Amino acid sequence: MKNAIDALQRIGIAAQTTDSKGEVVLCLHGWLDNSNSFAPMLDKASSAYQWISIDFKGHGKSQWRSADAHYYFVDYVYDLLNILDVLGIERCHLVGHSMGAMVCGLFASLYPQRVKSLTMIEGFGLVCTPEQQLKKQILDAFEHRQASDKFKKRLYANFATLVTARSNAGDLTQEDAALLMQRNSQQVEGGFYLTIDPRLKTASAIRFSVAQAKAMLVDVTTPSLLILSDKGLGFVKDNYDLFIDGFKDITVEEVSGGHHCHMDNPQECVSLIEQHLNRNAVT
Repeated sequence: MKNAIDALQRIGIAAQTTDSKGEVVLCLHGWLDNSNSFAPMLDKASSAYQWISIDFKGHGKSQWRSADAHYYFVDYVYDLLNILDVLGIERCHLVGHSMGAMVCGLFASLYPQRVKSLTMIEGFGLVCTPEQQLKKQILDAFEHRQASDKFKKRLYANFATLVTARSNAGDLTQEDAALLMQRNSQQVEGGFYLTIDPRLKTASAIRFSVAQAKAMLVDVTTPSLLILSDKGLGFVKDNYDLFIDGFKDITVEEVSGGHHCHMDNPQECVSLIEQHLNRNAVT
């Protein structure tokens, strides 16, 4: 799939692929992660499918958005559309984790004809803001933007220090944090810098209300699998209650692990995903 990697590089998207052939499974990672988050799972994946995991813009080895741009959630959905078009993929299977799962879910609602199956890992629905807080959402976002102009890169003395900081910031083991930081950092004289765009940490100026989000995630007929973890984020389970009625063909499974259960428990996750793919493969 070297041609796929080259094609995506031309639109500023970095990717990793397996050497296998078959129906395409496109994997989308979570916020501040990168395509390496799928590596433990894909090491155990079947060669019957062609797995492509991408780095979202501003993450991993992908380009940052232009200096006058910001990171709106809907633009990730458009990036996904662009990726499929650039690769000449009419339909494929989508697998997303966390933010990537929400991107895949909205894409499947908007473009059901492009999605053979949908798998969402520890991500469901959309991040919403109550209508009465929308004004504050914009004000906070603008304040963050002004502060982001003053962000300075932090120099970490060594890779181990960077890994420990990432592990302490979430539910990641040292091993998994190291895997992510291999693709989210750059060694320079005197230490390591993060390569993710600092603007990713600014608040979004635009979020949907619950009513708007429900209107977009309605009558989703794509065969769907939702993987929840027993030690996952409460936000995901709350969103399950809000948005489950919009998904008309969905199976829900729970696995052991934290929010990054596909890294904690890769064998169980990939087994569930492949069962779902096999049920919905085009023969």
